[in-house]
Amino acid sequence: MYSYVARQPILDSSLQTHAYELLFRDSLENVFPSISSRQATSRLVVEQFLQQNIDQLLGGRPCFINFPHDALLEGLAECLPPRQVVIEILEDALPDDALLAKVQELHQLGYRLALDDFTMSSAWERFLPWIHIIKFDLRLSPLPQIASFIQRHRHLRLTYLAEKVESKQEFEQTQALGISLFQGFFFSRPEMVKRATMQPAQMVVIQLLNEVNQCEPNLVRIEQLLGQDVSLSLKLLRYVNNLKGRSKPISSFRQAAIYLGHTQLRRFVTLVATSGAGQGKSAELYQMSLIRARFCELLALAHASTAQSQQAFIVGLFSLLDVLMEQPMVTLLGSVPITDEIRRALLAREGKLGFYLTFCEDYEAANWPRVAMHTARLGLNEEKVSQLYLSATAWVNEQINAMDQA
Repeated sequence: MYSYVARQPILDSSLQTHAYELLFRDSLENVFPSISSRQATSRLVVEQFLQQNIDQLLGGRPCFINFPHDALLEGLAECLPPRQVVIEILEDALPDDALLAKVQELHQLGYRLALDDFTMSSAWERFLPWIHIIKFDLRLSPLPQIASFIQRHRHLRLTYLAEKVESKQEFEQTQALGISLFQGFFFSRPEMVKRATMQPAQMVVIQLLNEVNQCEPNLVRIEQLLGQDVSLSLKLLRYVNNLKGRSKPISSFRQAAIYLGHTQLRRFVTLVATSGAGQGKSAELYQMSLIRARFCELLALAHASTAQSQQAFIVGLFSLLDVLMEQPMVTLLGSVPITDEIRRALLAREGKLGFYLTFCEDYEAANWPRVAMHTARLGLNEEKVSQLYLSATAWVNEQINAMDQA
């Protein structure tokens, strides 16, 4: 499967790219699809920030993302890293007390906020001390009105952006008013970007929703469910990275769940659920990822500690990400807060974790001389290794059957 997004540059006065606005699309047709703005924002967040390495799309620049009123109040914006995102409050948002409180909260958290298609209504005046950027639609707001607004609000530290700039004359006129950011067809039309993506299994998401909405979530059960779906696992780790930064690498899914806490974990699962789940790219590849995860875990349990086995499971689960996502592994792991041991195992097959993955790959390829060498290193025999692999396969079949029957 693929995700689609339109990326339109936002330029500064020197016509250098300052940022991008990201616009949700569901095909290569560069038009907004027939879905709600709430669902469009949810899917954009999941597909571009949790599924992908967003740095690859932005090139180190910030991005502007549209947020409708209800999505802001539900906390969707807090799923994103403040340093990379400008929160655009849509023009049809209701400027009520609840939205003002959320704007103040986001400002305190370090987010930059923009008012999209600003109509200069007095209802927004009380919001302005917490707003960073005002976007004027040149098709809706006459230049004299824009000039008057800027003059009246010189005491505020506002940045102004002119959108729908369609000629050199409009660019020069708005620049003369003190506007410093520009966007429109005169510079560039939105550019379509197509990227491979994965969708989580719907039943796993439903089961997770049930678990995280309990008064006392069962972390063991949550960890089991996260381990059943490589798409969810990758999204979870990127979510942790967006929310917490790279302050602490993750070595197990339970650790990630504890790190987030009940509220943020529930927000993550709800976000994934509401963004819409579909069919994965390849059921066979997903199943192989699960077998690898369980086999690596069992090899580690036969050879090392429980903590090592948890990391071995992640290594096996993520070992086919590059095939599923059609991107180099080093790129995919760029924004995933995993431990150095897991990273080295996936990228270079180094360390004990790399050994377990190599063992798994050689077993799949029926490279029996190397399997015999690996078996001797672990102090096992061929019959035991065969039992472990059959056990891993049976475990995956049990997970699949349980989902089918749920």
